[in-house]
Amino acid sequence: MLKPLPINLEDHFNKTIQDGNPADFEVEFRKLYCRTYNNEAYLPVPHKYAVVRTDYNTPVSVVSDKYTLVQHGDLLRATQKAIDKLGYGETPSGIYVDRGGARMRALFKFPLLTRRVYEDDRICPCIKLQNTYDGTSKVSVHIGAFRFVCTNLAVGGGGVFAGGFMSVHVGEIPTDTISEQLYDYLLGFDQIVGTYRSWKETEVSEHTVRFVLEQEHIPEKHIKEIMNSCAGYVNVYDMYNTATYYATHMMRTFHTAFELLSKINHGFQKEFGTGPKKALRKPVGQCLLCGGRFRVGSIHSCPAL
Repeated sequence: MLKPLPINLEDHFNKTIQDGNPADFEVEFRKLYCRTYNNEAYLPVPHKYAVVRTDYNTPVSVVSDKYTLVQHGDLLRATQKAIDKLGYGETPSGIYVDRGGARMRALFKFPLLTRRVYEDDRICPCIKLQNTYDGTSKVSVHIGAFRFVCTNLAVGGGGVFAGGFMSVHVGEIPTDTISEQLYDYLLGFDQIVGTYRSWKETEVSEHTVRFVLEQEHIPEKHIKEIMNSCAGYVNVYDMYNTATYYATHMMRTFHTAFELLSKINHGFQKEFGTGPKKALRKPVGQCLLCGGRFRVGSIHSCPAL
């Protein structure tokens, strides 16, 4: 049986959001019923509704009667309208759905706001928008970066890559509110640029980078592939881009790609900071007996003793 080919998140950027995208369907609430033990009647389930796709008439999730339903399509169109209002020019986008449409993620990149990290290495802001029909997360927005050299994405992980939650209520989605919040997120992009420039000037060992990835509980198979590609690099920025390239281009599902990107961002920010004045932590050592990694100066409990 042939293995599925790796996905490439960059390939899924389109020039515009168009009808017919994977999130272009409607859902609605329907009451839930439970059949009695003797099959003589159906009783309503209190305080619960089924979220059903109207195109296939299939259930997507079960939620409480307090759940606010925000259509993927309405949110995407309102976001695109807000972007047009801000005048940031052509905004390529990509849309992803899973769990039968219960979860949606959309990416928007802003080439007009491109910044230079060093020499010909340029990045531009990237916004990730998320919405769900199953209550696993709120409507959320996170800012990230798109690197033109290797078409890398970097989103999620908190810190300078964190956005916030949009305030979405029943009825018309507030386009003006979305515009204001997108503008605020994009203003914070210069801090990401400053972080990258600082990482470019910071030397780091392969032991330390492996330790960072291990601390985020990234599977060993991914760590091994990343570290093999990091051979020869000596600064944080190059190692970081190697890791985000692997996550962007070499995963087999969108969910795994976004999850790995988030862990990489979180780990690198935690270890190396988000600005030029951040002091590096103590270096990482490796035990000669068990091969375990630990902070220099800390107590290491070797299982081989």
